[in-house]
Amino acid sequence: MERLKAAGSAPRGFFCGPRGGPEAGPQTEKERAVEERESKEGLRTLRESIDRTDDELLRLLNRRMELVREVGRIKAENGWELFDPGREELIYRKLGEANPGPLPPEGLRSVYREILAASRMLQYPLQVGFLGPEWTYSYLAALSLYGHSARYVPFPNLEGVFDGLGRGKVRVGLVPIENSLEGGVGLTMDLFYENNPRVVQECYLEIAHCLCGRAPEPSRVESLYAHPQALAQCRRWLLEHCPRAQWRECPSTAKAAETAREDPCGAAICNLYAAYHYELPVLAERIEDHPGSVTRFFALADRDNPPTGKDKTSILFAVSDEPGALHAVLGPFTDLKVNMTRIESRPNRVLPWHYLFYADFEGHREDDRIRQLLSELRYRVTFLKILGSYARSDAAHPIRFDREKMR
Repeated sequence: MERLKAAGSAPRGFFCGPRGGPEAGPQTEKERAVEERESKEGLRTLRESIDRTDDELLRLLNRRMELVREVGRIKAENGWELFDPGREELIYRKLGEANPGPLPPEGLRSVYREILAASRMLQYPLQVGFLGPEWTYSYLAALSLYGHSARYVPFPNLEGVFDGLGRGKVRVGLVPIENSLEGGVGLTMDLFYENNPRVVQECYLEIAHCLCGRAPEPSRVESLYAHPQALAQCRRWLLEHCPRAQWRECPSTAKAAETAREDPCGAAICNLYAAYHYELPVLAERIEDHPGSVTRFFALADRDNPPTGKDKTSILFAVSDEPGALHAVLGPFTDLKVNMTRIESRPNRVLPWHYLFYADFEGHREDDRIRQLLSELRYRVTFLKILGSYARSDAAHPIRFDREKMR
């Protein structure tokens, strides 16, 4: 018997019951019926506890909505801004730090994203402009910030997002600013120079490409529809797994999915949400050549954010064409111990052969140290525009929609 136990087997004539440990003889029909009855009773008790918990959650949610409505009334009476993305980010941060589990961080954010969206609806309708159409990565980034209760307004190009915000067609505009593999989005930086929105929020979204379509398998895809950037990011995988496919460029991943829906031998590179919306079978997931691609998005509005205690500031500046000019600008960052997290140059579209510099650094424009930094910079540059200060997001933990199990 000792040898049998060591091998991980129970001796013949013994039964390892569900509660563990050997029981003499095989389980009888009566014993199985008793165990099943006990299991059902236990399940019923658990479900009753869940129902009571749901009742309590509903009571607390409605209590929260009453408080939110009162906050909105006070803000409206005093002419204060209703939209406060910094406050929302503080809520996420506080809850994330206090969460003991087992609710995972992405699940917590997903739940509270919709709670905050419902709260906003009691105070004002939030109109969000984005680079359309729906089900693009820009749309998913907007959803990740403002939930399903906001009103989303698609624009055909980035110029339209900036213009719509400037003309008051939307309250918030969402634009991509950089990708972890491909660097800055040049057009967005150009539009910051030509327009005057304020950056009020940032988010990081993981880009996970899928091959979706009505072709029976990847090797039999004849027409492949995709945005040029998606094609570039999946090039090696496509050459290996879709050797017959003719590549056909589309203006967006959502348009690619819409087009592939009508082609029985076609497929699209898109996200899972677009595949679900256009009823496309998923032929392969995560086909990008370099996994972990993350795009950073900015939310734009027409006013500044108050400090949250963990902020970032973005600026545009230009320097004179002389030796040491850029070095002189960087000096105050070292002297004041301000951490610059990004700097990138960009040709000035208005003045040929002149360059703009885009920079991010930690801190809020109202912090004493950042006030001093900006004051020093003004004497060392030929042009300075403060794009905004906003709550910092964690680039190491981007939003991953595949973890929300959209299938």
